[in-house]
Amino acid sequence: MQEGFGIEITRHATIIVAVVAFAYFILITAFGTYFSKFSKNINDYFYSGQRFAWWLAAASMVATGIGSYSYLKYSEQGFNTGMSGTMPYLNDWFIVPFFMFGWLPIIYFARVRSIPEYFERRFNRTARYIAVAIILMYMFFYIGYNLFTIGVAIEGMFGIPQIWSMPIIALFLGIYVTFGGQTAVIFTDLFQGIMLYLAGGLAIVAGLWALGGLGEFWGWLPVSHRLPFVDLVKNPGYNASGLFWGEALAGSIAFTFMNQGFIMRYLAIRSVHEGRKAALFNVAVTLPLSAVIVGAVGWIARAVVTKQAAVGGALAGIEPIHIEKAAHTFIIVCWETLRRNSWLFGFVVAALTAALMSTIDTLINACAAIGIYDIYKPLVKPQADDRHYLKAARWASALATVLGLLLVIWFNKQQGSLMRIHYKGIMLIIPPIVTTIFLGAFWRRFNGLAACVSMIVGVVFIMATNWLPGLVKPLAWFVVGNARDIYMPALFGMLVTAVVGVAITLLTPPDTHKNISGLTVDTLDEAMEIYKGGKPNPTVGKQVKRLPFRLDEALPFGLISVSPAAMERMKALEGDMVYLTDARWYLGGLRSQHVKFAAPHAGTEQVVLMSKATQDDAFLLDGRPVTLDKIF
Repeated sequence: MQEGFGIEITRHATIIVAVVAFAYFILITAFGTYFSKFSKNINDYFYSGQRFAWWLAAASMVATGIGSYSYLKYSEQGFNTGMSGTMPYLNDWFIVPFFMFGWLPIIYFARVRSIPEYFERRFNRTARYIAVAIILMYMFFYIGYNLFTIGVAIEGMFGIPQIWSMPIIALFLGIYVTFGGQTAVIFTDLFQGIMLYLAGGLAIVAGLWALGGLGEFWGWLPVSHRLPFVDLVKNPGYNASGLFWGEALAGSIAFTFMNQGFIMRYLAIRSVHEGRKAALFNVAVTLPLSAVIVGAVGWIARAVVTKQAAVGGALAGIEPIHIEKAAHTFIIVCWETLRRNSWLFGFVVAALTAALMSTIDTLINACAAIGIYDIYKPLVKPQADDRHYLKAARWASALATVLGLLLVIWFNKQQGSLMRIHYKGIMLIIPPIVTTIFLGAFWRRFNGLAACVSMIVGVVFIMATNWLPGLVKPLAWFVVGNARDIYMPALFGMLVTAVVGVAITLLTPPDTHKNISGLTVDTLDEAMEIYKGGKPNPTVGKQVKRLPFRLDEALPFGLISVSPAAMERMKALEGDMVYLTDARWYLGGLRSQHVKFAAPHAGTEQVVLMSKATQDDAFLLDGRPVTLDKIF
């Protein structure tokens, strides 16, 4: 009998849960590895050829946004403070317009392959490598944090030390990410997102059943836990003011603007218009739903404990629930409400594993992208073919997995709640770079010297708050009235960076020698022209669906020819960019590619002509009709 978290798991149940979790590992590894055949070059490996539909990317972001820490951290916060625990998930609304109509088209049309690459093109090489250091720290922090939290759960349930469980989990992760690349990540995350919602929903239903229904849940939930917002300034570890000024302003901007994993997901979508759909869906649907999925068990746990205390014992059908450490809330409630069916509990444990894998696979792929595009290719081997870089990318993915695994040692030495450990780390990393990104994208005058100096000064000052907390006290007192607020170092770092950056920009001449066309929000028209390689055609046409295609080797690679009637329907001209895809919508663009129109072919036959090389590049299958959608 294994004891942990204050629960007792029988040997029989332990075996069943382990079998379910291990079977899931095998299934998802095989599933992800299958998609390695769709990574024929470095662009496919990291960005899937920018071929996917918005809904596929948006659905896969569910799993990317929910990590193994999410269930534990937000259930803990939900148990302590109630529905206000969802606030970190719902703080993104104010930055979405800036992302949809500013940052997304900038990086997409500029064909930016990594955030540090943008820094060099916008500012200079020094700015690029300052950004490399900061972003890698940010992403490795998240990899280590995810591995640490799932390791804590496994050790508590089964008594397996993290020194054994974490290398095994990392091995499975490394296999399908290393060989499958971004396409494998997107499709496995799609599958895992479904798993996460099913498991979270199962845990919620089981908890409500134990309570006696939704009415009983609401009746026994303390009034303080029903409020959507926590106290404005009272608690220095979790307050509404600090959450906005620290977590939302710095954390949400970082997750959306500089998280290389999320950026790569958007860059894998077939167009900016489709990317905007994904961004809107994410903030309006995915984030609110995910907040409930990961936090509701904490609310239920508080209602159960309150009801138990009132009735003087355990509720009918379940053992008494005692939560001595709030970080264990999710596992304790799931076990006590599902213990009669170890298979269902095993499914929930597999979902925790899915949460781990779905977040880390994105981060590993992102770290590898920076390793190749910002370190290996420009500094080590600038002249090599795609096969060499693809092989190097797989080695970089393996290395990123190992380095993230080593960070678990550091996390084991940290003290405090999971929420506190999380924010204590990222609040010290992200402020200087998110401030610089914003100034660079939305202020043309902002120059390279200002970017470099402000980031360095920002990093120095925010790290100094670890040893000199008095630096933040005046700001914390002014903003939230509490000098011990844990979120204020983030706002402090952003203000220092912004003040230094603006001052240097105004005191130095602009970078007139630097070509920044397409890299700021006021040059997006130029960005579109650079992206297309010609003047954009803004006339809106209609899709042409389910056309047969035929090979014509007279057409160069990357060009297709259609009938004049089809060109007219799409309002297309010769040289316009078009999205060519298998007509089966449910593939989400797996078999597709961006090509350009050649001159229309003679005759009225509704057929698409292309070369064999173009067909292979789009992974199109013989006999399957295609759909055409003009981009511009």
